[in-house]
Amino acid sequence: METLISLFSEKLGLDARHFELFYQECRTKHLKRHEHLIREGSVCKFIGVVISGTFRSYVTNENGEHNNDFYFDNHFVSAYTSFLTQMPTNCNIEALTDSTILYISFEKLNKLVAQDDAFLKLGKYVSDTYFIRKCRRETSFLKLSAAERYEALSGLYPAIEQHVSQYHIASYLGVKPESLSRIKLLTYINK
Repeated sequence: METLISLFSEKLGLDARHFELFYQECRTKHLKRHEHLIREGSVCKFIGVVISGTFRSYVTNENGEHNNDFYFDNHFVSAYTSFLTQMPTNCNIEALTDSTILYISFEKLNKLVAQDDAFLKLGKYVSDTYFIRKCRRETSFLKLSAAERYEALSGLYPAIEQHVSQYHIASYLGVKPESLSRIKLLTYINK
């Protein structure tokens, strides 16, 4: 919670009153391991903040599931394109551990913005965060080898291996689990 309070005051330049108004509109949701926060085909009507736990976002096709993001403590979690457009999402978000989020609904966030346009700063911050994450991931696939993508992921989330299975990490990196094992071995040898 302290991270969210500091986001409001330090990064957004909002005061305690803004945080209190926001917090009053939020709800808490507890999810068990493997429970879905959202499924493909439904409309995302929330933006959440991970209070505790780990989530993965994935898409499916005829070849199976493909992870495209992870969410850890203090990350915003949402099927954000669906949230913005209020159209059905093409992704799924699953809790990888027992998890808790604090979330605000689309309607309640818009109500806050209508009351005080300072809340637009929060919307911009969330949009910027998602945009930067997606651009970094896209660029990594265009410019980096699988080993370099693994190094970048490990640098960004040093404890990822304690929370996410090798299978899911491999899927996120776009490699098979056996290839990830080789990458990890070579990374260890080269250090």
